[in-house]
Amino acid sequence: MKKERTAMYSEFIIQSNGTIKENIGFVANPNSTFDPDEITKMLNIIPNNTMKLGEERKKGKGLYPFSTWSGCRKDTPRLEVEKQIMSSINQLKDKISILKEIKKKYDVNFYMKSVPSIFNEGAPYVHYNQKIIDFCYQTGTELGVHLYVFDTPKEESR
Repeated sequence: MKKERTAMYSEFIIQSNGTIKENIGFVANPNSTFDPDEITKMLNIIPNNTMKLGEERKKGKGLYPFSTWSGCRKDTPRLEVEKQIMSSINQLKDKISILKEIKKKYDVNFYMKSVPSIFNEGAPYVHYNQKIIDFCYQTGTELGVHLYVFDTPKEESR
């Protein structure tokens, strides 16, 4: 049996702004529609995932009620959120003016997400240095950590 190892990824996400409506879910604001291909051209970064408002969902029924562009994904076995996020920000730090243009042109939110998957090991070290705070302040980016903690069964004694 393969032993899973703790790992982490981070990514930068551009998503339609909107509201959560009862019995419907998330609904994008009317002026928050964007074409992910346009974002790719503007940033000159290949995304790892995109969704366009009104397109058929890749898995499941219905249409996407918002647009999303996610890129700058970095996968590593490290548990230091700060270093993980900095590796993503390094791809974006010379594109701050373009990000501001995107935010002005479309009603969108920016997120920097870190996702540690922990398998019976130590917890991640969550720290945000001044460079991260400055980037987020300049671009209006929100930070998030999504923890996935797994309890792997111990091998039985023989």
